[in-house]
Amino acid sequence: MNCSDTQELLMDYLEGNLDKTARKEFELHLNECKSCEKELKDFQQTIIALESESDVIQIPDDFMSNVRQAVADTQKSRRKIYQRPAVMGLVAALFLTLFVGTAVAMNGFENFMEWWKDFGNKQDERMQDYVQHGLGDYLNLVAESNGVKVTITSVVADDIQTLIYYEVEDQKKENKYMINYTEGLRIANQDDLWSNEDDYSPVNNHLSIYSESSHVYKGRLGTAPLSTNEGTIQLELSKLQKVIEAPADAEGPESPLTDTIEFIEGDWQFDIPFKKHSAIVHELQVETEIDGNPVIFEKLTIAPTITVLSYRYRNENPDRRMDYMTIDSLESNGKRVYTDPFRLGGYGGGGGYASGWNSAEATFESLYFEKPMDIRVHIGSASFSITEKADFAIDVSKAFPQVLEYLGTKITIEDIEIGVQTKIEMSEELNPNRVYERLDYRFYDEEDRGSSVASVDGYYIDKDGMKYKAMDYFYRLNELENPRFFSTEHHIELSREDQKGDYIPIGIEIEGYRITSIYDNIVEITLDE
Repeated sequence: MNCSDTQELLMDYLEGNLDKTARKEFELHLNECKSCEKELKDFQQTIIALESESDVIQIPDDFMSNVRQAVADTQKSRRKIYQRPAVMGLVAALFLTLFVGTAVAMNGFENFMEWWKDFGNKQDERMQDYVQHGLGDYLNLVAESNGVKVTITSVVADDIQTLIYYEVEDQKKENKYMINYTEGLRIANQDDLWSNEDDYSPVNNHLSIYSESSHVYKGRLGTAPLSTNEGTIQLELSKLQKVIEAPADAEGPESPLTDTIEFIEGDWQFDIPFKKHSAIVHELQVETEIDGNPVIFEKLTIAPTITVLSYRYRNENPDRRMDYMTIDSLESNGKRVYTDPFRLGGYGGGGGYASGWNSAEATFESLYFEKPMDIRVHIGSASFSITEKADFAIDVSKAFPQVLEYLGTKITIEDIEIGVQTKIEMSEELNPNRVYERLDYRFYDEEDRGSSVASVDGYYIDKDGMKYKAMDYFYRLNELENPRFFSTEHHIELSREDQKGDYIPIGIEIEGYRITSIYDNIVEITLDE
């Protein structure tokens, strides 16, 4: 397995979706490649950082898995140029595109914390609706071990997913613990309940839910759709993950983090009864277009727990490729439901490619109880990759900084520190006429090879052209209208794939750049009866 293969499998590994053979090959490569090992740690640290802010903003711990598809799209477009995704810059940009950019927007709330409390209350209300309509059950199944009590509070299952709500109480009142769905969790009878031939767990996502208590954690597990209509899930937990609390004065992802995840071991076992409920499926085949690219809405699936809009699009201009589009919201019977930033259970957001068409799915809060006869689809935004190639030589024997110019924007190589892990500091000016948001680029050496790890910072610019430092507004994007992320600072580490000898860059090749377009298009669709 090489670095490129590892990059392809990174998100699958983090989500626990690799089979035993692939996982072993992945980990063997990590033992040999410090660059890939560092990238994996950076992603893990980012996930922990978002989770660790639980007392401040309660970012869900499954954030990175929820942006899986956009990460995959980014990786696909960069395979041939050996550039790895920029950890914090990519996270910020995806957070913008998949969360705030979809207008889930905390309108009416002064801060994320208020919104998060309201979000938690809505989870309770939804569960009450499920129970009242006979679609879910309150369970209150309890198991205690090693001073920690785990309670399975409720469950609801449909054709799309199964949601299991739980609470973890530290009876010593010292810590918070959560279920880590990739470690210490096993479903003893999964072969009887899921038809998947692979051996990885059908539990594919986790969502944090606001809790007032300092020693009680609330969460929700989501699984792939069950293959049987009724039965019992035999859930076994052998360890729980300690939730890392941020210091009181923490401001964001730069809070101090531990190098390892801490666990507490024990034995918690549950028999969780379920009854699966059918979804309402509408076949659509409704056509529209986005900037000349045809879009076909194919199917609307309305399940008790979630609404899924399936669609496909085709790129008509190879030099201005639409990487992905977002659906802002669905509207019906006076009710508007927004794209779910946490995927309400993580149902696929999948993507595929066939006969020139890209397939995708957008997920929303459920419209199951509204029984809509028609819907209005509000288009949100689209991200485009523009091909505009340029190549610039770098001479490490000359003094720095060295200034380049691309499409009227100055790009400065501030400094290069040569070594087995060569470090590059690069900046971009943010002038009023800058045509791009983010660059697609790679550094190369005499052998035209190498791998890189980068972190990116920059600014958000709103619809009025006002700019805001990205890391200052990472958790305050609800205050901005139609913000777009512009990169300005790059901290890059380059190395030879064999890790033998210094990496000496001789140039930077720019493939093109990324831009985002915001829309107010509405597509009206009449549903079949």
